[in-house]
Amino acid sequence: MSSEMVRRLKVAGDYQRKAIKALFPEEMSGHLDVIEREVKAMLVELAMEIGKEYKETTEENKKTKKVDIE
Repeated sequence: MSSEMVRRLKVAGDYQRKAIKALFPEEMSGHLDVIEREVKAMLVELAMEIGKEYKETTEENKKTKKVDIE
């Protein structure tokens, strides 16, 4: 993905965040910030778990088994 596309996705994300905040009363903005941080933390945990499972799976596939030939 090009750096220009990444930049555009970030800008689009900022606009989405602002649009969602605009739908709620100003007093709720603090709550929305907390929710946003929690969702980000959950996604990071999920990505780490998926990465861990992928690593374990690939390591299991790389192991060789000793076979005795008679």
